[in-house]
Amino acid sequence: MRNVSNYFHHISGFEGRGCVGVYLDDQFSGTEVSSNVFYKVTRAAMIGGGRDCTIENNIFVDCVPATHVDARGLGWASSGGEGLRSSLRSMPYTESPWSARYPKLVNILDDDPMAPKGNVISRNICVGGQWGDFEDKAKPFVKFQDNLLDMDPLFVDAAHQNFQLQDGSPAYKLGFKRIPIEKIGLYQDEVRASWPVKHSVRPPQTPLESK
Repeated sequence: MRNVSNYFHHISGFEGRGCVGVYLDDQFSGTEVSSNVFYKVTRAAMIGGGRDCTIENNIFVDCVPATHVDARGLGWASSGGEGLRSSLRSMPYTESPWSARYPKLVNILDDDPMAPKGNVISRNICVGGQWGDFEDKAKPFVKFQDNLLDMDPLFVDAAHQNFQLQDGSPAYKLGFKRIPIEKIGLYQDEVRASWPVKHSVRPPQTPLESK
């Protein structure tokens, strides 16, 4: 599954109590979250105990936190392990075509299946807010690589929410790929009821704070 090229902004939940931008809930696995822009989002990208998920090439601005990974499968959700095993046994997942399409499943029951293994967080940009909220038991299973933190990424015009990068951005030296921001969002079309579309942003009752 892929979650690619979206603009998530001003997401703070009911009465500003917080919520999640992209929530890979309850060990949801095998998902790519890439080339998105998150602006003022609580728990912007969250891996809830899953495996083989990738969070890469995203821009996080004033998010609290930008990324989260936990190991719930080794804690309060560990009782779900038997259900996982039962579901797998009901399918011939070690045989073709399943084994060819999902090769990582073939030996998963011998590979600590409730552990959040194989997650990658790479080539992201984080400005303001809080970079990460990582459970101690999850950290050893996450690969962190080439994330641009605590450094000016050289946005075109952050004051007006233009988070495109200037050509000289240091993120490009880390392998960051340009996000097609100009193609993200609403567009004029003959079937649209009104244009331009305008709406007010409801600020959170409790301002987001860095930690």
